[in-house]
Amino acid sequence: MTAAPLTVYKLIVLYMLNRLKEPIAKERVSGFLLENGYANFASLVQTYAELEEHALVRTENTKDKEFLIITEEGRESLYYFGQELSRDIKDQIDRFLSEKGLEMINEHYLKADYDRAPDGVYLVRLAVWEKNHPVVDLTLSVPDLETARAACSSWKEKNEEIYARIIEKLF
Repeated sequence: MTAAPLTVYKLIVLYMLNRLKEPIAKERVSGFLLENGYANFASLVQTYAELEEHALVRTENTKDKEFLIITEEGRESLYYFGQELSRDIKDQIDRFLSEKGLEMINEHYLKADYDRAPDGVYLVRLAVWEKNHPVVDLTLSVPDLETARAACSSWKEKNEEIYARIIEKLF
């Protein structure tokens, strides 16, 4: 018996989340489904809505990304219905995760965000998380939105170098 397309899309999402065992940016999952011709935009919207409606995934939002997290109900559904995904699809997902997995994990554990303070300055919060604890958690006050955005962008590119310098100077 062949599964309905929407069921396959949901199983792909659950399989990806379960294999990586970490939250994945929704745009990465969407990119995989769209680039490989599995889904179109309308079916993606419906897929995500149904996954959340049935509590198979939950979302976590940051200022610039939305992350998908598999729930225990999602794991159970994958256990019971995962055989509906073909070996070819699973292999394709596994290759994708092998190539992009670490990069996708880092997206979740590398935080860069900003907010405007009541006095008009911008507070930029930069962090690296590991095992639910911050390894580095740094808040900077900057004068304007452009500088706040630049700091967030720079953090994503240079966090390891900055962390190493902090450790070098402190110890």
